[in-house]
Amino acid sequence: MKISEYTSEGLSPVVDTTGAAAYAAEWPARIHPIAPWWHTVFLVAFLITVSVLTSIESKAKGFSGGHTRRYLFGIAWEWLLAALAWWGIRMGHVPVRRLLGQRRQGWRMWARDFGVAMIFWLMAMILLAALAAVLRLMHLLVLQKAVIELAPQSGVEMVTWLALCLTAGIVEEFVFRGYFLQQFSSLGRSTASKLWCGIVASSILFGISHGYEGIGGMIVITAYGAAFSILAVKRRSLRAGMMAHAWHDSLTGIALAIVKHLRVL
Repeated sequence: MKISEYTSEGLSPVVDTTGAAAYAAEWPARIHPIAPWWHTVFLVAFLITVSVLTSIESKAKGFSGGHTRRYLFGIAWEWLLAALAWWGIRMGHVPVRRLLGQRRQGWRMWARDFGVAMIFWLMAMILLAALAAVLRLMHLLVLQKAVIELAPQSGVEMVTWLALCLTAGIVEEFVFRGYFLQQFSSLGRSTASKLWCGIVASSILFGISHGYEGIGGMIVITAYGAAFSILAVKRRSLRAGMMAHAWHDSLTGIALAIVKHLRVL
């Protein structure tokens, strides 16, 4: 299926095609919002409220003990977010496939996305390490003991942790780089301004949603969110980002578990 012609805005196809493929060449740019704005305001307020509450909890009690239960609660929370985002796009008459981007079938396309995800992750780690070093010099980034306490300590906890990481990789990319990126990309006048509105807004929300990481951590995660947004735009798909996201969270948990076991921190 080919799309041969676009409007002067470069945002919607002239050729009539079926389903999400009609927008594939210009993903994620879109003229109209993908959900009602009241729904977006509700979702943003909900995210910020939960982020503030988890930040207060991490400072007051920490995250030690009950890891498996906490991981399962995290999985349920992630799918609740996905359901809320789906509710919004359903009201906007936008199919889920539209948020996921181009469909690339076949094992070669999956392998290519995996390769892109690994290269992206390595490059992002270098840039984020540099940013973290600067923030530490500015005394804005400190080691959060609550984050270390989240590390899995047994086989059951590790399996549950990996399930949580896989869920977070899928859901958070769907919500932040799917829903929020495309919703805020409807703002602005030019194609470029629309895209940057989406990238900036979705990245800031991604950072704010991790309140338990502290101010410095939220700044780093905001930058990471921007990198994920650019990856999604370049690939015109969320798949590589989902892979990199799940891989990053999984590896972080494994590394923290090893560090905690060796009592390095």
